[in-house]
Amino acid sequence: MIENIDREIVELIATRMEVADELGKEKSRLAKGHRDPEVESKVVERYLALSKEVDISEDDARKIALTILDISLERQKKLFQ
Repeated sequence: MIENIDREIVELIATRMEVADELGKEKSRLAKGHRDPEVESKVVERYLALSKEVDISEDDARKIALTILDISLERQKKLFQ
């Protein structure tokens, strides 16, 4: 059961990274920076709101959001090099 959930989590994160890569390509094409603090803040806020719907603390939700953002931004940063 846990193994299946882990697989689903990884697959969803991979899908999210693919979308983030596409957004990064668009940012690069439009000569925008790979960072957008306003959008990043909204992502964290979204995770905090979602944490209230399930049994995840705000602190854990923030950590998850920041980790996913960090990975996404590192991938996008490579598109600008």
